[in-house]
Amino acid sequence: MSPGRAARGQSARPPLVAQGRHLRVELSPDDGHLVSLVDRASGRELLAAVPETTSLWSLQLRDGGTMRTLTARAAGRFRATPATARGDALQLTWDRFAVAASPRLAVTATVRVAGATADSEWRIRVDGMDAGGIDSVRFPRISGIASVGPGGELAVPLWMGQRARDPRRVLRNADGGSRRLEWFYPGQLSLQALALYPAGGTGLYLAADDSLAYRKSFALWGEGTEGAGYEMVHLPENPARATRYAPSYAAIVGAVTGDWLTAAERYRAWGTRQAWARRSRLERGLVPRWVTETGIWIWNRGRSPGVLDPALALQREYALPVSVFWHWWHKGAYDTSFPDYLPPREGREPFRAAVKAAQSQGVHAIVYMNQRLWCLDTPSWTREGAERFAVRNPDGSFRTEVYNIFDPKPCATMDIATPFWRDKYAGIAEEVVRDYGLDGIYMDQAVLSLVCWSPDHGHPVGGGHYWMDGFRALARDIRRRAPAARPVTLGGEGGGESWLPELDDFLTLQVSTERYADPGGGWEVIPFFQAVYHRYALTYGSYSSLTFPPYDDLWPAEFAPANALTLLDPKFRRQFHLEQARAFVWGMQPTIANFLPEQLRERRTDIDYALQLAKIRRALPDFFLRGTFVRAPSSDAPLVDVPISRVSIYAARRGGATETARREPVVQLGAFRARDGRVAIAVASILEEPLSVTLDVHPAALGLTNGARAVRVDAGGRRSIGALSANASPLTLQLSPLQAAVLLLEPR
Repeated sequence: MSPGRAARGQSARPPLVAQGRHLRVELSPDDGHLVSLVDRASGRELLAAVPETTSLWSLQLRDGGTMRTLTARAAGRFRATPATARGDALQLTWDRFAVAASPRLAVTATVRVAGATADSEWRIRVDGMDAGGIDSVRFPRISGIASVGPGGELAVPLWMGQRARDPRRVLRNADGGSRRLEWFYPGQLSLQALALYPAGGTGLYLAADDSLAYRKSFALWGEGTEGAGYEMVHLPENPARATRYAPSYAAIVGAVTGDWLTAAERYRAWGTRQAWARRSRLERGLVPRWVTETGIWIWNRGRSPGVLDPALALQREYALPVSVFWHWWHKGAYDTSFPDYLPPREGREPFRAAVKAAQSQGVHAIVYMNQRLWCLDTPSWTREGAERFAVRNPDGSFRTEVYNIFDPKPCATMDIATPFWRDKYAGIAEEVVRDYGLDGIYMDQAVLSLVCWSPDHGHPVGGGHYWMDGFRALARDIRRRAPAARPVTLGGEGGGESWLPELDDFLTLQVSTERYADPGGGWEVIPFFQAVYHRYALTYGSYSSLTFPPYDDLWPAEFAPANALTLLDPKFRRQFHLEQARAFVWGMQPTIANFLPEQLRERRTDIDYALQLAKIRRALPDFFLRGTFVRAPSSDAPLVDVPISRVSIYAARRGGATETARREPVVQLGAFRARDGRVAIAVASILEEPLSVTLDVHPAALGLTNGARAVRVDAGGRRSIGALSANASPLTLQLSPLQAAVLLLEPR
């Protein structure tokens, strides 16, 4: 028994134990709830006092016509037996429940401690569901997590990724009460792992090993002043008809020592062995060449003179391939007219001519087409009987969402598992690509999934992996319809491992999170997705802009701001520099939003900075395109105030700027390993003054066990720095104002 267990109100009987070289798991002998989780290497106990009322699992059960919650404490009998002779696995069984509709109901769980890592695998099976069914299974449930005190961190791969440096803050409401946070996969979570840990210490690694993308959720909540609870929520398919439920995947509960990048590396070892990585379009060389060779993206909106002409001007000025990410090209107002995109708002022939002229000069474009919304005010909604194919709630109503803050009209979310919606969307995409000559489609909201309860859509109701099945079918159909000589590019919003084989690029906007997120929310952006899948996923995009946002001239005129597309106060330039530097050191293709040619005169220094980064990145594809994300060295770079403007369409701002400030290192750092073992350390100053920065470089920690030859690459070219030993080698770089450089480390 772990020290202090009996004193914490647990059973006086010896605990049930599953133990490996790295991890020890102890369960209550009375009802099987988790009472201790010890990392054997550090000796750290990861749980504090665990209430006796904790249940290892709970079921949302239909008993007759009533929904009830069933837990392990309701079992009339509990049994536990070793599952192996090695003592590293247990089988737990609960039965004899007082459930009238399912008198034979039994729950079986297994816990197995891994030999090679500090992980444990948890599986559950529910048998004897004679009637009614189970809407959800919550397992494993963990109480008393001790990693959220002072100095703790919580890392979540919410699309690109985010970190809370004070988990207590995000797991509690303003009044101090518990707050529940729940993220679903596939979609909100780009991958299946969370990490909750004391900074630099040992904490919890919480994951799943599901390679088929079944719908599930990961949930955390606050307990007491410094504790937390956790559960994974599973959704059975066709719950009303199922007599047995056993997820095909395991929940992973383990110990992790380090930080969010340590957890990302742990997950990467599993995730990059899965089919989605092996079959990713970037890994297989299927991403169109013009996409991989793009130097910088321009994200502009409206008619072609305000979109393609600025891109052409930028390309001429800097002799770098410029590609276009194009919103508001369609005939209807943004967020209220989907999917009635055609013809383009400037007319069919002028639009086609502009696209063709831009392509003749090397500028390619992908256009916005929301992948799941059908707005209710469109004539086509009624004419085509679209309501029947919308995503259904459990009560049979269809699901709607409202996004436009100036003209709040509802849109229905369409079920991608239905051939009707796939045919509708693919048909529009075919016309856009074939008839209008565009290079690709930005499929907004593609990297998300929904649960549909319609019994006549041809898929299981409730849980399952039908959403991903539907998306794969849609992507295949769009590509089949495209001209063979001009393959279509498909992009999606956010990041998501399950979409790697289907999408060419991923819009990871959180590089600009400060422009639209609550500054008091307690979260900061991290490149979690890139740390796992940089080599397998091309990421781009940001709201990084030097202007106030544009306003769609098809929106209500009374809300149109007088300052649309006018320059922001120069004090916000450092925010632009920070966003561009982040994208560079995190391996993303750079993006400028709302670029206009006059910025080449009025904000030349800022545009020069973005294009300096773009040119360095494009010159080193072995690292920035095909490399593996690795830990960057620490530095002595000081912090500086970055004034933050929260002016954004998506922050619901209708005019003036609101301002906050954050402290950021004056030098942003990232690192990538090429397939031949070379390492590139990306360095970007956001300071408009000369700067000396010292990096603590450890070649051996980067895989260069015999030391390295160091080469500096910047806008001025390449030059040798000299040799570095395998051990720690402080290296000082002199940086000019707003200068970027790459330190190449080559094996000796």
